[in-house]
Amino acid sequence: MSGNYFEQLAAKYDGWFKTPHGQYVQHFENEMTMSLTDVKPGMYIADIGCGTGLYTQELCRLGAKVVGVDISPEMLEIAARKTHNYADSVKFIQGDATALPFDDNSFDRVFSITAMEFFEEPQLCLHEMYRILRPGGHMIVATLNSLCLWAVQRRIKSWFSQTVFSHARFYSIFEMQKMLRPNRITSWRGGIFVPPFAPEWLIKNSKTIERIGETFTPHLGAFIVARFDK
Repeated sequence: MSGNYFEQLAAKYDGWFKTPHGQYVQHFENEMTMSLTDVKPGMYIADIGCGTGLYTQELCRLGAKVVGVDISPEMLEIAARKTHNYADSVKFIQGDATALPFDDNSFDRVFSITAMEFFEEPQLCLHEMYRILRPGGHMIVATLNSLCLWAVQRRIKSWFSQTVFSHARFYSIFEMQKMLRPNRITSWRGGIFVPPFAPEWLIKNSKTIERIGETFTPHLGAFIVARFDK
């Protein structure tokens, strides 16, 4: 997908995470994602489809050396500003995830958080990410779930206005598993159960809803995150 698609949307996308809904989503997504991994100082990590650097920044904060890759220069510009305090341990590359410019077995960890929705060839991209992962390392991949109300709301909204999700495709945990065969999911979590039209008071009291949903229906959460070991 052309980076021009994000030209008018990059700042709007980043700003959404400052809204009540955005803060709620970011909090629980980050909790789920980081619970599946361990990041130690000095680790070499690739953040593929890094967007505006939400996770690039977090990985740098934990002491990792991070390479962020994204096809959109507008997204990368925001990511670079956001991580300017970590200039010695982060760099950004504009590139296509179907042909990553790295040798086999290059990284201790590979992250790709809510990026595969925008990949034109997601299966090829996932295998590319697995290729650059070192044996003994693991890959963390997250997607917006096709089996949830958030996916329906995002699709309907994109019919009437241009949004960051206008050309996105969403995936279930079952589709994710099929795309990376023969490699299997080591562990996974699903969350974000408060609907997108929920009032602010419900968002502020979402912890119980999240715990119940993740316990009984994780495959229906709006956010799916999986770990693949190598």
